[in-house]
Amino acid sequence: MTWQPYPPQPPKKNKAPLVIGIIAGVLVLGVAATAGFLYLDSNADGGSPRRGGTMPETCANVSEAVLTNARTTNSNPALSRELKYQDHTSTTCSWDQTKGRDGSGLRTLDVHVFEGDDAGTEYEQRLSRSKQNNQGTISERKLDGLGDEATAVLVDTRSAYLHLDIIARKGDKVFELGYAGWDAGLFANKRPDVAEFEAAARGVAEALLAQA
Repeated sequence: MTWQPYPPQPPKKNKAPLVIGIIAGVLVLGVAATAGFLYLDSNADGGSPRRGGTMPETCANVSEAVLTNARTTNSNPALSRELKYQDHTSTTCSWDQTKGRDGSGLRTLDVHVFEGDDAGTEYEQRLSRSKQNNQGTISERKLDGLGDEATAVLVDTRSAYLHLDIIARKGDKVFELGYAGWDAGLFANKRPDVAEFEAAARGVAEALLAQA
């Protein structure tokens, strides 16, 4: 009689499917977490809490509706001032996004206003400096119906970031407007629509020139 072990031993289970399933689950969770992080980061509210303070009169001429369209309703009095010199007046206005109001992505708006007898030369100098920007590809376009003369200078980089200068002259005043930013994409920043970007900036320029 042949001796048999008692009780019979069950066959060993193959643990490979379980291990593969765990690894797959971890990978899926990792991908989902990464995608969620990228989405939240790209769509984060880039605004600042609403500021108080008084802006120079020239800056106050830009309406809330125009600033809302440009997504820059948060005035920055600390960076806005009017300085009077012997032969000219220089005014600076600065705005950015209001947290909880102007959406995700990034928008900044800065305006410099020169008022003096040599406005023609000032216009040409500011235009020349704007075109010296070496951060991307420069495109220049004359703008009709904006003061006595006006030019848009767009800096298009390899990234999602856009920067647009509008330099305009009306009489003895020169306006230099700098508008910059990007839009939020699904998982990364994306380049704003150039036509909409320029239209928002032009709206600010028109509001300023209307009071000149």
